[in-house]
Amino acid sequence: MTDLSIVIPVYNEEKTLERVVNTVLKQDWRGNIEVIIVDDGSKDRSREIAKSLAKKSTSVRTLENKKNMGKSQTVKRGILASTGKFVTIQDADLEYDVSELCAMFKVISEDEFDVVYGNRFGKKNKVIYIQNYIGNHFVSLFSNFFTYPRIKVYIPDMEVCYKLAKGDIFREVAEKIVSKSNFGFEPEVTARFARYKKDGKHLKFSIYPISYTARTIQEGKKMKAFQDGFKAAVEIVKFNIW
Repeated sequence: MTDLSIVIPVYNEEKTLERVVNTVLKQDWRGNIEVIIVDDGSKDRSREIAKSLAKKSTSVRTLENKKNMGKSQTVKRGILASTGKFVTIQDADLEYDVSELCAMFKVISEDEFDVVYGNRFGKKNKVIYIQNYIGNHFVSLFSNFFTYPRIKVYIPDMEVCYKLAKGDIFREVAEKIVSKSNFGFEPEVTARFARYKKDGKHLKFSIYPISYTARTIQEGKKMKAFQDGFKAAVEIVKFNIW
């Protein structure tokens, strides 16, 4: 079995995809990895770049959505195609520091945790869009009203990309993901992790502080604070009580 599966959802990321994948491949993971690039109907050269990367490395696999399905279903597809003992998600842009994902992998592989969440608020990262910063804090706080009573761990950054979990659990949870919005995956998977029980017990969570270099809208930032924040709030309620 692969030690770690890294799912990379892609939509029009020709400027950064190759650099991100090469950075992932250069890390010392202390185990064998598979990188699963899932192209969500990109209209630029992302698909061709992904295929080229797969030809250069046996650790890289590619999947293609025939039409745009949105990030939630794209990530779901990648997770279900994974074979790793552990599974995580990596965005195709340069906002995150891959070396810190390595550190998170070390935490979950050496300790008795089932899930590790990154925390962009755990370090003094530069804020570009204050509305996004406030919005992320709000939806995270709102999410914790439902999840904390179950897992007894406060998740300060529910919307973070860096979520790492045991593969069998992540695949079982991903199978149930129904959200089709671009950012619905985060509140839904968090709710499902919090409700999941293994041997009658809730999962053990760990939080790890990470760096974050936000990109601008001109650089390809896709999140819209108020519109996506409202959708997230609705989905938090929906998936925590459904």
